[in-house]
Amino acid sequence: MSARSTPQRPASDPPPRLADIHGQERAIGFLRRAWEGGRLAHAYLFTGPAGVGKLTTARALAMGLHCDAIPFDACGACGSCRTITAGTNADVRTILGPLAGKRDISIDQIRELQRELAFRSLSGHAKIGIVNDAEHLTLQAQNALLKTLEEPEGDSLLVLVSVNSASLAPTILSRCQRLTFSPLPAAAVTQVLERHGRCGPDAAVVAAYAEGSPGRALGLDTDFFSSRRREILSHFGGLRSMEFGQLANLAAEITGEEENLTDTLNVIASWYRDALRRDVLGDAAALQNEDLADRLPEPGVRENLRNLETTYDTINALRRNANRNLALINMLLRLTE
Repeated sequence: MSARSTPQRPASDPPPRLADIHGQERAIGFLRRAWEGGRLAHAYLFTGPAGVGKLTTARALAMGLHCDAIPFDACGACGSCRTITAGTNADVRTILGPLAGKRDISIDQIRELQRELAFRSLSGHAKIGIVNDAEHLTLQAQNALLKTLEEPEGDSLLVLVSVNSASLAPTILSRCQRLTFSPLPAAAVTQVLERHGRCGPDAAVVAAYAEGSPGRALGLDTDFFSSRRREILSHFGGLRSMEFGQLANLAAEITGEEENLTDTLNVIASWYRDALRRDVLGDAAALQNEDLADRLPEPGVRENLRNLETTYDTINALRRNANRNLALINMLLRLTE
């Protein structure tokens, strides 16, 4: 795999026009004003949480700058729009991240991107380079990229996309105009899910667990967060009345959640986090488990905070490869205290 653009999505998906990106109006408005004033920078750093639209915005910007039918907003149907959507446009090159089996973006990938940007534009529009997961650039790759940032090739535009700009050298950061992308409100994430065919209450439940990231929401197991989540949390309403044998059976049941164990523990943590939010903020507090609000633990800031810490301690213990069943039995016993 080279630094050449490759398709980011199936051809059946809608093209990534700027108008199709929701929840990032501030960042897109900033780019629009710069474009209208002829003040687009030659290099940008798009930074923010994973899955909130940074790479999509970079590709949509490239499409808008190449579309002659509807400049900036893009028509999504002309030859330029179609080839950029497909990842085959000769003047728009993307590094998606490290090569398969590698941890970092290598200097060779950057050098190939630089060679591509140095070629004369075939379309008459700006040559555009996009580097996704830029936090994985090696120091050598960053040093090579610095030459492009200091001496951009003609009418070119470079966009770095990163969730962790702290890993980039100060010399890189100082030569890029930074745009911060924020997590989306749960309602906006729900709308994204609905556009992808996940409708009704289930979409709202998944959105509540997505931490403001549509990308994360689309990767979550809808069935787990709709039905299985309710089954798991139904045990915790009567946890204190359970005998040891029942607690051991529940621990074994949770242990059996091989594919969803992390999600299961995060759901349990959300149960006590919701209770704590209600304790502190009252009945108007936004809850992840809004559909189960009437079953939350009894009010008590100290107790719910302790139970939340207990759940997080168990998550951390399992990350350190503690025995699953014993760790979960210990957690359940502490939650009944």
